[in-house]
Amino acid sequence: MTDDIIEAYSGESSVDVRIHRTTATAHHPSTVVLAEETLTRIGVRAGETVRLRTDDGKHAHAVAETGESTGLDVGQNELLADIPVFSELLCGLRDRVEVTPVTLPEANHFTVVPVDPTTMSVIEQCSVASAGLIDAVVHHEGIVEFQPSEVKADDMAGPYYAEVNEVCPEAPARVTANTYVDLYDFDAHEQPQGVLSSDERHELYTTKLDEQPVDGELRARLRERLKMALHDLRTLAERLPDDDFKYVFGDDETPWTTGAATDVMALCWLGLDIADKEPNWRVEQAIERALYARGADGEIDLRVTRQDLPSAATALEQFHQHGLDALDGHVTLKRLWASPDVDPYKLYEITCEQLGEDSALPPAELILERLAYRAQARRFPTTQVMDVSMELSEE
Repeated sequence: MTDDIIEAYSGESSVDVRIHRTTATAHHPSTVVLAEETLTRIGVRAGETVRLRTDDGKHAHAVAETGESTGLDVGQNELLADIPVFSELLCGLRDRVEVTPVTLPEANHFTVVPVDPTTMSVIEQCSVASAGLIDAVVHHEGIVEFQPSEVKADDMAGPYYAEVNEVCPEAPARVTANTYVDLYDFDAHEQPQGVLSSDERHELYTTKLDEQPVDGELRARLRERLKMALHDLRTLAERLPDDDFKYVFGDDETPWTTGAATDVMALCWLGLDIADKEPNWRVEQAIERALYARGADGEIDLRVTRQDLPSAATALEQFHQHGLDALDGHVTLKRLWASPDVDPYKLYEITCEQLGEDSALPPAELILERLAYRAQARRFPTTQVMDVSMELSEE
């Protein structure tokens, strides 16, 4: 890395820096923080926009700030990138980045898509939803950052993020006080009705059920829905032809169905376990019945060894030292993804080191995943099945 100013591809002055760390800034989204002398060298003032370009050609645009304007300490040859910028660059910490002055058009309006209805309800309470995202840069299919203004204390701490959908004029564009920000409503009514009505689905997304009385109308109605869903699923299992099962569970175009099926099996085991209804024996019976339906027989021996989960910090350190060899495979990795106690940038570095970059979630994507995973994560108990083995021999 050189300390000298170099000529960028556009013929303008640029400077090489390295990503020092990333942050969710509380002042403006889509921001990069550089030392004041670094900005001075390329003729950029705080609040003006720059283009960032990595060695492999990926680029992003951001608002330049200094330590004086942000209170964030950064060295002369270092760059502190905000999460939306980091997601566009798709690079790692300490990667070399070329910084060049650039002028961007102003955005007339753009649409943001929250990752789930819960995030939607939070973003609606953010000041930026009514006042706009000032001094930001939007990229097509990028993300923007929201800072909650009046969010209930029991809601997850900000910032929150949403994906950028439509930008006018064409992205990248600079957001100003005149830019209109349209919130795309995650409409549960658009989904076909299944076990739940569209109104009940919306209630589940937006209501804290543990704060509702156990004998209240809503929870009683949802319990009845769950009971009838189990009966309806059994009816479908008995009557639906095999070709339909193959179509539903083998559709590669909707892989989320397989994940949903796994969660349904987890729901049954969890419900039977909570109710003390011999979940292991019933799972064995379920497999035997499924084999019978395929014209087969087998000996099922399901063994479950239960142990307390280690803390997120302990699991991360074990992953750092031993990779997946000493852990429960991708189950533990997914837990690290979901845990808000695990720093997403540190996890990204460790995953790249242990498994390679292809297996690592960039921090910005990981934050979006955590928001979407939040409601699901509350379903799981503090104790989890850590070792499950099954031996199956067909006669």
